[in-house]
Amino acid sequence: MIDRFSTAAAALLAACLLPASANAQFMNLPQNDFTWRWGDAENAGGIGDFHARGSEGGFNCTLEGALRLGSRYTQLEIRELESELNISLFFIQAATSAMNQLDWERQLDWAVLDCVRPKAREPDAEAQQQRLDKLRERALKKQAERRERREREQARAD
Repeated sequence: MIDRFSTAAAALLAACLLPASANAQFMNLPQNDFTWRWGDAENAGGIGDFHARGSEGGFNCTLEGALRLGSRYTQLEIRELESELNISLFFIQAATSAMNQLDWERQLDWAVLDCVRPKAREPDAEAQQQRLDKLRERALKKQAERRERREREQARAD
């Protein structure tokens, strides 16, 4: 009976974590960094029960959370949750779906999904100026070489 229950719970958990690719295409994500919270995330503290990282839509995300005391999920099921989330191509959707399901089942104490869009590196002004100076020096050197070559060719012709 317990094995059937564990198998059914794992199957339900896996079904929640495997997003439909059609739905993922229509998910509207914020334009900037965002943080989504479930349960009592404002009072979250200490070490959580699960941790996952992933990316979607140009965001790098971290999910952390804890299950309620007396939760029916085993350590194996929690590790399976983390594993499924870590390999998901649609991390945000999978994490959201899983946290909503856990919250609905009243198994979730708290969870925080923190997503950051990496900023494009701004060019270093000093390095850029050095590169431009080198290019200018090369151009002036080539110009001087061409001028000398023309003068030599003109001297031979005379």
